[in-house]
Parts: sequence; structure tokens; C-alpha cells
Amino acid sequence: MSSRLEPKYGLFTAISLVIGQVIGSGIFFKVDDVLFATQGNALAGLLGFIIVGVSVVFAAVSMSNYAEILPKDGGILNYVEYRFGKKSAAFVGWMYLSLFYPLLTAVLFTVSGIYIAHLIAEFVAFKPIFLHYSLIGILNLCLFLGMNIFRPKSSGIFQQLTTVIKLIPLIFIASLGILSLVKGDVEEANTFSHAAKTVGENQNFWLLVAASFIPISFAFDGWYIATQLSGEIKNSSKNLPKALIIGTSVVLFVYVLYYCGIVLRMNSAAILTLKDTYITEFSRNIAEKSGAVLIQLFVIISVLGTSNGLLLASTRVPYQFYNLEKSRKFLNLGKVSEKTNTPINSAILAFVIIFGYIVFYYFTNTLDFFTNINYDLSAIPIAFIYMVNGALFLGLLSLIRKNVFKGNRFVKYLMAIIAILGVVLVLVGTATAQNGISYILISGFYVLAGLFFVKLRS
Repeated sequence: MSSRLEPKYGLFTAISLVIGQVIGSGIFFKVDDVLFATQGNALAGLLGFIIVGVSVVFAAVSMSNYAEILPKDGGILNYVEYRFGKKSAAFVGWMYLSLFYPLLTAVLFTVSGIYIAHLIAEFVAFKPIFLHYSLIGILNLCLFLGMNIFRPKSSGIFQQLTTVIKLIPLIFIASLGILSLVKGDVEEANTFSHAAKTVGENQNFWLLVAASFIPISFAFDGWYIATQLSGEIKNSSKNLPKALIIGTSVVLFVYVLYYCGIVLRMNSAAILTLKDTYITEFSRNIAEKSGAVLIQLFVIISVLGTSNGLLLASTRVPYQFYNLEKSRKFLNLGKVSEKTNTPINSAILAFVIIFGYIVFYYFTNTLDFFTNINYDLSAIPIAFIYMVNGALFLGLLSLIRKNVFKGNRFVKYLMAIIAILGVVLVLVGTATAQNGISYILISGFYVLAGLFFVKLRS
């Protein structure tokens, strides 16, 4: 058996991983949350998208400094080891293995079940419940796991196709808004100029903009996941930095135009009333039931593309953890199949953990104890990953001062500082959100559990 993963993915696949991991279900179902945060002010939401999007691009540029000088397996794990040492990298690897990747993957596969169940309900007389969502999610997990293990190149092709396909409805809706603006048939109440004039006496416009940062940050999350496959990307030292910068820039451009397309053609009050179902009603207004079905198909493809990218990374994480110098070795996770060039044992362990989280996610969405407090299981890993990214951005400052990286020092400083400010915004938002402290404490519990899986002695 081989113990090395060979480069198999090109620049376009790497870009598609970045775009695909950001554009999932978030953009379709966060617009109402953004408007809720801005108290219905569309202009504040637009500025929020621009500010957060630009900070994400700067974060990607800052992270690309590490990608350029550390083009091997593990991505962020290697960046942490390079900057903070082998023990820190082992703890991050443990968190990736036990919490971050499998939990988010479980949530996304369940979400795919939600959309598929409701699409079926368009044609079959039944009312979907959360059990249906979970069972369909488990079926999708099994199908995509098989493809990732036995047909890894097919998985890469699927990632490319879904990235292209999921952009279609976003670009289409964006074009509708632009055409309406050019033709001058946008209702006065939907214009950004109207939003600027209607800020209440007890409202501070810039506080409304700041309030939009948290839901928008969730919509932009996931761009860094492509770094987990750095060892499998051809010419990684050049292609991965390009993928991070190009991918996040494309997402920023598409998100801003999509948001404009929605709010220019649909009143903010209507979006707030419809909440997550606004996109279905929006599509019905364009092409009645056929349009609604088509949009649902695009959303399903979008979520499955994101789920596949997360699963692709999740199946590699135990393998990468096993190969860290300070990790405790178990289950022969470092074994790579010569036939498929994939880490089979690593993939099986990832499947077991993901399956367990799908079951737990079902209970958190059906038991009164959790539903009464609006508990969001997917929020638990967010504080952790942003603390890791924030530490890496802080670590960049001293490395830039030592001229470790090529390029203009002032520009690199500026981008790193903006990236750090973005991290602070998300962490403050998480801590002050409902159940936010518990999310942070649970992440801390996982870190403590890592004491049993990380070698602390030299």
C-alpha cells in the first residue's frame, strides 16, 4: 500500500472547490437573515455584503502566503505547524477530525435531504418531516462516499460541473435586477436611494450595516477548505494561491449582484414575511410552478456540490491527522489504496463520525429541549475555525516583518489586518448570539478531549 497522495487536481478544480464550498445553500437562505439584521434596510445589507466580501478576499490573499511556501498535504494544518509548532497542529488536526469537517458535512447532507424532500412533495402528496430529511441525507452520504473512494476523478468532475451549474441561477437572478434597474421599472420602495432616506430616527445606519456582518459571514464561510487538498493539487504552490484569490473574488462579485437582483425586484417586507421560502416565491413570480421547481433543482445541485467538497476534505482529515508527528496513531489511518490512491481507512472513519452527527442533528431539530432554544448545531465549529484563522493572520505579521514572503510588505500588512478585523467581527457576533457561549464552550470541550489523542511529551 502507498502512503502518499499524488497530485490529481488542476487549477480549475481548485477554483471550483473554493467557489463550491462557499456557494452552497447559504446565499439562497441568508438574504432574509441579512434584512432582518438590518431591520429591512436593503442598502445596509448591500454595504454589508461588500465589506464582508472584501475582507474575505483579503483573508484569502493573506492565507495564500502560507499556501505559496507550504504546498504539501494538510493545508491549514501545515500552516499552523509552521507558525506555532507540531503540538498546536496536532490539536487543530484533532478538531478537524472530530468536530469541524464531519459536523458541517453532516449538516449539509441533511440540508440536501430537506430540498430533495420538498422537491418530491411538489409531485407527490406527502408532507416531509425531519426524518425524511435525515434518511435522504444518509443515502446521499453513502452515494458520494462511494464516488470519492472508488471514483475520485469523477468526484473532481462533479465538483467542477456543480460549480458551473450553481452559478446559473445566481447570475440569472442578478441579471434580472440589473435589467430592471436599466429599464427603470424598479418600484421606488425597492431602490437603494429609498433605503438611504428611510433610516429611522432611533436607528444608526452604520450599526445596521454592522449587524449584517454575522449572517453574511456565514454565507461566505468555507473558502479555506480547498487548502485541505493542497497535496493533491498540481503545482500547488502556484495554483492554490490563485484558486483562493480568484475563487473568493468571483464569489464576492456574484453575491453582490445576486443580492441586488433579489431586493430590486422583491420588497424587503415581503422577503422578511416569507423568510427562507422567499426564493421559491420569487421564482414563481418569474415562471410560476415550473420556475419554482427549476430553482429548487439548482439549489439541490448547489448543496450537493458543497456537500461533496466537504466530504472530499473530511475523508482526508483522519489521514492527515495520522501523519502529524504529535498525533497518536490508531486504525492505520495513514494507509492509502494503491488502486484508487485514496485513504480508505481514513474515509471509513470519517463516514462513521459524519453518520453519528446526522443522527444527533436529527435530535437537535426534533426534541423540544433543543428546538425551544433554537439550537444551531452547525454554529459550534465556526468559533473554532475563525480562532484558528485569526491566529494564522496574527502570525503573518511577524513573518511579513522578517521578509519571509515575497511582494510588497505594506500591502501584505494591510490585508492581514483587514482579515484579522473580519475574524473579530465573527467571533464577537458568535459570543453575543443566542446560545453563542455554549457553542464556544463545546468547542473547548473538544479541545480538552484532544489531550487523549495528542502526544504532549517530546
